[in-house]
Amino acid sequence: MIREYRGLTIHPVAPISLSKYLDLFKASFPRFKTSVEYIDWLYFKNPNGPAVGFDAYDGELLVAHYVCIPIWIDGYQKPSLLALNTATHPKYQGRGLLKVLANNTYEKYGTDYSCVVGVANAQAIKPLTKHLGFEHIGDLELRFGMLNGSSVGRRIFTEEEILWRAKCPGRSLKTKFYGSSFVKFTRKVVGIIPVNAICPLGGDNSAATKATRQVGLTLDWRRNREPHVFLPKRLKPSPLSFVFRPLSESDSSKLSAWTFPDFDAL
Repeated sequence: MIREYRGLTIHPVAPISLSKYLDLFKASFPRFKTSVEYIDWLYFKNPNGPAVGFDAYDGELLVAHYVCIPIWIDGYQKPSLLALNTATHPKYQGRGLLKVLANNTYEKYGTDYSCVVGVANAQAIKPLTKHLGFEHIGDLELRFGMLNGSSVGRRIFTEEEILWRAKCPGRSLKTKFYGSSFVKFTRKVVGIIPVNAICPLGGDNSAATKATRQVGLTLDWRRNREPHVFLPKRLKPSPLSFVFRPLSESDSSKLSAWTFPDFDAL
């Protein structure tokens, strides 16, 4: 499917464009470090299915990009979409291309998925809520305390996904399983500081007690629960806002928590 918009052509995201994605990211975000291998792993090796989204081209030049990947969230009947990378070439900004590509995505895939969730930085939160119909659910905080292991209203991982995550190119991530119910993720930031999260696997709860009693440094949002011990904001990548957009299901109140392995900000 190829569409047109103000002299540009709109194409679905595709593996053939991997090198173009890297070129666009470098042009749009000079400090953003990534690789073709990482983009391929993230977009097209996900066991839940390939990425969905659209690209805008001016001839052979990729000028804008919007992409989501499929995930599963407890409480929803269909898979959900996790909004990831958006980019517009500096020479093509101000034309509303993000809105066009995002709305093409929601129009084409809206009946196949329950909702779109994502984590936005300070620059992205206003366009998402004002122009794309996202609801600002809350903010992720860097804190020390209990590592919430509840499986209700959370992103649920399969063991296949955990193996996929462990193979992430260029990013070290340790995992520890607690039976078939939970997995603990650990990643070091600033090279030495371990940040942890305990996430549900959707299996039985035989190891739930041991998993949910742990404490540590984490980055997360929890509904109706404010952290008691905040950590310095300079350790966070940027202000991080959790957002929700309905597709075939509209109840954002089903969401109870979101943490760093759910969107991989660290």
